[in-house]
Amino acid sequence: MKRSASLLAVALMLGQPVLAAEPASTAERNRQLSEIVFQNYPPRALAAGEQGPVFFVVTLDKDARPISCEVTHGSGHPLLDQETCELIVLHAVFKSAKDANGHLIKQTAEGVVNWAIPGRAPEPFNPILLTGTAKPDKQVCKKTVRMGTLADVERTCMTQRDWAAQSDQEREYWREMQKKGFTNEAMGSGIGETKCAGGSFKC
Repeated sequence: MKRSASLLAVALMLGQPVLAAEPASTAERNRQLSEIVFQNYPPRALAAGEQGPVFFVVTLDKDARPISCEVTHGSGHPLLDQETCELIVLHAVFKSAKDANGHLIKQTAEGVVNWAIPGRAPEPFNPILLTGTAKPDKQVCKKTVRMGTLADVERTCMTQRDWAAQSDQEREYWREMQKKGFTNEAMGSGIGETKCAGGSFKC
């Protein structure tokens, strides 16, 4: 798989306030990146001394925010492989891309998170191609209506499996509402029925 050294620096510029301005030196930037990766280390993997590089592909929207992230090559440690795309969609900061006319465009980028425990020699880069059940679920980010509002939206990221489970739960919820009738009581308000004869909301 072809990889870009410059992309690696961009893909791992994990977004926290201290990284709003790019550090003056490569050494300082790498130190900050290592700290953020270490702060998000899966506890069980850390306790077991697991470390290694995890390669990923991320799709970005026009504002350079992740739409999806998928692990391509693993570290040999499932916990680190699973955590990588969660880290990317929640914390990574990417640079926007423009077409020949200067318009912002969607893009796909490749990168690597090198999980390393401070004070220990890093693992050699020996990526393991992941397929089938060995591959962590793809992370997918969508804009959803913020709870308690009708217009405000927020960005939510979950695995494909979690999105599917949520859709199943929502379908089941609305099926139950149809069976019970759309009443304030059925919907949890406890005020009483609001539907009219025949189930219509128009009286």
